[in-house]
Amino acid sequence: MNKLFPIPLLGQGTADIESLSSYVLRVAYEHGVSVGTLFSAVIEMSKAESRLEYHSDVSGRAGIEILARVNKCSSQWRRLFTELTGQDLFCGALQFLSRSVYCISTDIGGIRWCPECFSEMSRIDMPRYIKQIWHMKAVDYCPLHRTRLESVCPCCGSVQHSMRAETPLGWCMNCDFNLGERKGPLSLEDIQPSWECMSLDLVEIFEKTARDLEDMHCFRTSDIFIRDTTSTSEDWVGDGRTSCLAIEVLRTLRTPQRQPLKLISLRRLAYMMNMSLYEMLTSPLNVLNLPAQIIDVKTLPDQIKIRKKIARNHQSEYQRIMLILESQASPPSLKQLARLAKLSVGYLEYRFPGLVRKVVDRHKAYQDQQYLKRRYRAQTAALKFFIDDRYSAYSQSRKEAYRVLREETGLPKWLLKDAIQVAYRAIYEAD
Repeated sequence: MNKLFPIPLLGQGTADIESLSSYVLRVAYEHGVSVGTLFSAVIEMSKAESRLEYHSDVSGRAGIEILARVNKCSSQWRRLFTELTGQDLFCGALQFLSRSVYCISTDIGGIRWCPECFSEMSRIDMPRYIKQIWHMKAVDYCPLHRTRLESVCPCCGSVQHSMRAETPLGWCMNCDFNLGERKGPLSLEDIQPSWECMSLDLVEIFEKTARDLEDMHCFRTSDIFIRDTTSTSEDWVGDGRTSCLAIEVLRTLRTPQRQPLKLISLRRLAYMMNMSLYEMLTSPLNVLNLPAQIIDVKTLPDQIKIRKKIARNHQSEYQRIMLILESQASPPSLKQLARLAKLSVGYLEYRFPGLVRKVVDRHKAYQDQQYLKRRYRAQTAALKFFIDDRYSAYSQSRKEAYRVLREETGLPKWLLKDAIQVAYRAIYEAD
């Protein structure tokens, strides 16, 4: 018997397969709990049967991305939810990419959506969900409608990374705005022409791996493709089937550790070789045709162009970071600082480890201080509700206190409820 509702993974067997983070949010909403509560229940079930091996913080944006990526944590949650719901949660595209590409998780981001897709889902009475392909950073436009994917609510501007699951997917988690609607009508410039779409290679992978799951054994990694091609294609130069330049390009891409290439490097190679990414990673060598002339790396499209490394003056960057910190009203988090300085978190951690520790400690101390202030404010408001004459017209119940104080203060739900409970017991249950 299933311990959770048997909710199916939407889009199974198609290129529009649902991501695990979307599935978890839908399951939590259908059970009427937050994702944290759902995970706690799943962990308790897992501990009882000694099945929990990897536990990671899966809250907020980081949690959304962890679940959408390929890692031990997401694999464990897929397995556990499969057992508890009885549903097949396998994603062929992620399996293919994780085997063939080096560190594919770096190319998978947070929640984005296509308003037109959401609108169509509602028209056919289908639950709205987030497709796995929308998480791919290389995909900026919806493969179906050619419209740009959205990442923030057009009404309030908030990102959709809440794990409270208080609203169904497709409506803003902050203001309940219908994310299937746009603030203004689309213009011709908002629709990407098919000949300008540079993500068709990824769309093809999602389409073909969704259908050909029985051929998973034929998938190979990029290092195997490069090794086998360079070792067997010297004879092709003499009869004009390929050029020395093509062989040289392949040789320069061989890594001493025999690791697969990253996705962006693979996409460049496939473009230069005038073949699809899926074909390059799945077709037998005897049916592959290397081009007689490869495309010059200087003519690559902007989306996959090789970017030059930026030479930075680290002392100047440090001084600029200090000025940014001084100008902030409150201590920023490390991610906020990186965003303000237009630098990566990795750069800050590598170049300025001492500064990073100070930034993290100050932000944590500030967060703790703000929490204590909110808690004190909630306790003060709760006590005033039960003893102040201003609230004498209201029913002196905990439910009424929560309703009134939530509207007045806007404080978080459980912070208010705990404060009201403590105040109620102190006044009415002191004996």
